[in-house]
Amino acid sequence: MFTSEIDPELELTTLIFQWLSERGYSQTLERLEAESAITYNPELVQFGSQLESVYNEHKHIQMSMKLAEEEVEDMTDAELNELGDSRFPQHLLDTLDKVHTSNILCMRFSPFDDSHIVVTGSTDKTIKVTNYLTKEVLYTFIGVSDAPMISLDFNPVNPELLLASSVDGSCSILRVPKDGVNCECIETYRQHKKYVVRARWSPDGQSFATCSYDKSIAHYKKDDQGKYSLVKVWDFPNTIESLIYTPDSKYIVAGVRESNYLHYLNVDDFTITRYNMNINGDDHVSFSAMEFSVTDKYLLVSTDRNRLILFKLHSDKQMRNFYGASNDQYTTTRNKIDPSGKYVYSTSQDHYLFVWEIATQKVVAKLDHHKLSVRDLDFSPNRDLLASCGFDKKVCLWSISKE
Repeated sequence: MFTSEIDPELELTTLIFQWLSERGYSQTLERLEAESAITYNPELVQFGSQLESVYNEHKHIQMSMKLAEEEVEDMTDAELNELGDSRFPQHLLDTLDKVHTSNILCMRFSPFDDSHIVVTGSTDKTIKVTNYLTKEVLYTFIGVSDAPMISLDFNPVNPELLLASSVDGSCSILRVPKDGVNCECIETYRQHKKYVVRARWSPDGQSFATCSYDKSIAHYKKDDQGKYSLVKVWDFPNTIESLIYTPDSKYIVAGVRESNYLHYLNVDDFTITRYNMNINGDDHVSFSAMEFSVTDKYLLVSTDRNRLILFKLHSDKQMRNFYGASNDQYTTTRNKIDPSGKYVYSTSQDHYLFVWEIATQKVVAKLDHHKLSVRDLDFSPNRDLLASCGFDKKVCLWSISKE
């Protein structure tokens, strides 16, 4: 389409320039040049009418999807058409801005039902356990790692166990009791040679997995002595950005850089099943998977191309697409599915939190308070609060109600 490789923002703007030029909208073209600070260069585009070609291809894909849905109508997906009731966390309730002295990269609510604890990891190399009502730091993990902490995840079965991964290639199991006071580091694993960008428990609590910039995924399983031992390492040709277990704990879904596939790793026989994210089935890497959230039926995928896709689990079937947030290959994006199943959340490079209604695929809210990059999201156990954290050293608490 283009005579040379250019960034996606310039690609889209150039196609609009060409369309305006071909239709004689010279004043509009000049206005767009002024507002975008980009000068139209017609030599960048190889052929004419490229925007119209993209549109026609889009309509063809839409028609193909409609015919496919008519051939195999699945009434169990009718829930995706149910409109939300606007009851989702969208009002800023409070902020914690004195917990860390440096960027906050990860956070999780304690999963105990009546807990008011939030745990945060930072580039200051500490993990803080904080009561978000009183804003008192109850415990500080020091020395778990000699580098910034990247990800946190509580065990869904044993709510005291917390996974914490680090830039130094390590992953640790920590104990955070209900009162948040007498915490301890139980064990540290050093399988990886580079950043451990994600560490996640399986839904049954019997396993956990880690992925790293050393291009590998490690799977650990609870043994007869109650310890978690390494059982399998998968190696990939490119960097791993994220992973998540399927709800039955039988597969790990991996997001691999420079790959247009979703990789499902079977934790029993260690085989890998791949699903092409390109709707037309070709092998061109239009985008890669960067982050996941999952329900019992769907997989939400954040890509490195300003787009989130809701897939049917264990398939390449695209159920919904969400546009609007600004994320690219340099962004460490995060997403969440609202507990109601009616909304999805995503971080954005412009420091907003975007909220879409699943049924309509429309942006219904942009949460605005962070001043720098947002790095993590989590819902409270009672599902009434959403928390976000980021490079502005803040934890923001978002509530359903204004009070």
